[in-house]
Amino acid sequence: MERNCVPSFTGKDLTVAAQPLKNASVVWVMVSRVKKPRTQWTYLLSQDEPGSARYADLHDRPILRDKLCRSYTELSMWLRHYGFTPPPLDYFAPTGEELKEGVESVIRPVTRPR
Repeated sequence: MERNCVPSFTGKDLTVAAQPLKNASVVWVMVSRVKKPRTQWTYLLSQDEPGSARYADLHDRPILRDKLCRSYTELSMWLRHYGFTPPPLDYFAPTGEELKEGVESVIRPVTRPR
C-alpha cells in the first residue's frame, strides 16, 4: 500500500491522493533496530529529514507521508520507483562511532543522480 499521501479537495469531501517523491532531489532513510541482525532492520523512507521542524509538523498531522520498508530489497524497490539509485546495503550500516554511542537507529540521505 502506498503511504506517501497528501490531501486534496474535491467538492465538499477531503480525499487523499498519492504524491510520489519524483520532485525530490534528496530523500531520507531512517534505519531502525541497527543493533539487531540486518535481516531485522526496518527502513523509513521520507522526503523530509527526520528530526527537522518540517518533519515534525508533517507527522503531527493524521496523513501519512512516509514509506516503511521491512527489508533492504523493499527499500531499493521504492527508491528505484521514485527515481533514486539505491546505495549499497553497507551505506545504511551504523559507523563504529555510532555503535559506541549505542544508537538504536541511523539516518542517511539518498540523493538523486543528476
